[in-house]
Amino acid sequence: MATKNLVIVESPAKAKTIEKFLGKDFLVKSSFGHVMDLSESDLGVDIENGFTPQYK
Repeated sequence: MATKNLVIVESPAKAKTIEKFLGKDFLVKSSFGHVMDLSESDLGVDIENGFTPQYK
C-alpha cells in the first residue's frame, strides 16, 4: 500500500475541496470542529478519571 500524506481541516466541505486539489497522494480528513492541543504534563490525559483528555 502506498504511503499517503494526512491533512486535517475543520470542515468536511473544505476537506472534499482540498482533496481534489491535492490529488491521490493526500488523505484529507475533517475534525468537524477545532483541533486542540493536549496538555504536555501527565500525558495529556487524566488516568484516574477514565482517561479523560486534558486540553491546554
